[in-house]
Amino acid sequence: MSETSPLLGKSVAAAARIANRCDPYVQRILKSYWTLVAICGLALVLRMAVAILFPGFEHPDEVFQMLEQAHRLAFGNGFIPWEFDEGVRSYFFVGILAGIFRSAERVAPGSYLLAARLALSLFSLVTVWFSWAILRRFYGPRAAVIGAFLSAVWVELVYFGPKAHNEVMAAHLMLIGLYLAFPYIEDVRPWRLVLGGLLLGLAFCLRIQLALVMGVLWLAMLLVNGWRRALYCTVGALVGAAIAGMVDFMTLPYPYASIIGYYKINIIDQVSTKFGHAPWHFMLLGFARVWSGALILFFWFLVEGVRKSRPMLLLVALAGGLILAHSAVAHKEYRYVYPALPLLLVPIAAGIDRVMARLYPNNSAALAATLAGIAALSLVIASSANFRQHFYRSYGETKAFQMIRNSQDACGVALHLVHWGETPSYSVLHRNIPIYDGYVDADFSRYRDAANYVVSRVREPGYTEIQEWDQGDDPVYLFRREGGCSTNLLNERLLVDKRALWKHGWKK
Repeated sequence: MSETSPLLGKSVAAAARIANRCDPYVQRILKSYWTLVAICGLALVLRMAVAILFPGFEHPDEVFQMLEQAHRLAFGNGFIPWEFDEGVRSYFFVGILAGIFRSAERVAPGSYLLAARLALSLFSLVTVWFSWAILRRFYGPRAAVIGAFLSAVWVELVYFGPKAHNEVMAAHLMLIGLYLAFPYIEDVRPWRLVLGGLLLGLAFCLRIQLALVMGVLWLAMLLVNGWRRALYCTVGALVGAAIAGMVDFMTLPYPYASIIGYYKINIIDQVSTKFGHAPWHFMLLGFARVWSGALILFFWFLVEGVRKSRPMLLLVALAGGLILAHSAVAHKEYRYVYPALPLLLVPIAAGIDRVMARLYPNNSAALAATLAGIAALSLVIASSANFRQHFYRSYGETKAFQMIRNSQDACGVALHLVHWGETPSYSVLHRNIPIYDGYVDADFSRYRDAANYVVSRVREPGYTEIQEWDQGDDPVYLFRREGGCSTNLLNERLLVDKRALWKHGWKK
């Protein structure tokens, strides 16, 4: 022990000398915009890696309300869920994704989904830029790097960022608009406020649950900046709302049909409650469930970040408004918290910077250790039992449909003990062959001659097993039988949902 102590002391001293020599260069690196580019590159790699390695889907909404509709617009075939059959969902994001699908397919056939994931991952870099921009302005270069890195590697932003969920894409629009119109940024030109208001108005129309967030922001603008800024932003918001209304007018029965219909069906008629109830504190408990012990640490940093900082306090208030809005509705999903995450991570990063300033001012080794600690903490949470399940949602179903897509002899797909809402449908199948809902045994037996490929939760006698996936909650099997497919039951293929989904719930 006595022999190793001098060696350890020399190593620590050598590391300290190297850190001291690096300090002048570190300050230059922190101030460089190339540092932001590098962090964005890291964020993009992480998001694409997760999207490729775990191709499943977090929730049926991503498939049937986004990707499936984009596939239908781009290529002509796809399942129509009740929301689009009734005309209560906007085609705004769907149309953009359809354009990406078509463009990618012309360049490289079969790459449409990968191109969409890439586009969504690039769009999700807004969270990294937002953290960098806000913290650089109010705290300095080191805080900006900490915040950008935290947003780049934090597991929830990495996982949900490439997802085609309405709340995810609306959140990214909101963050851009929020920075452009942020109340505590002075000397802002009118065009910037109008543009910020436009993006905020568009984000609200595409995700009306952001209403309370917008109300808090407009109130802050009135109190901090006066009526002029609020007026310019309101003009922009009206333009954004007009764009959303025009999209509905061109694609749905009437202007703002997606907003009015959504409010009527889910708030007045309470259709969303048929998909499950959750207590008011579900969103708050979600943080405790996912972050576990890190919640205490992050709460401490959050308190440090908002202390004597009105800009950070405003971000927390905006996040609180979103959480409160969702807490008042019976149906909740943890992914709904996504727009609040970047708003909370910014003051958390500010708190980390403040603690570092007190303990290790201008110490490059401490900064490196902090960034490594953030990455390690994110990895621990990602691999924990509370979050790991997310990576394997609809994993087996997606892999099965990918294999069927590449099987030239496939002429029909039957589902047995697999809910059609858990499959990726035509957005992954990408072939105009019928899918039959044979969830119950009687229906499955009828479809035997109509489909030569079967996706099932149990082993099927009389079929050849191709592969089994057991990564999720329940195993998924892919089977094949010899021969072709009868067209006698073609009129029973899954095409339009006619409100059966919410009348009985998508799980039978």
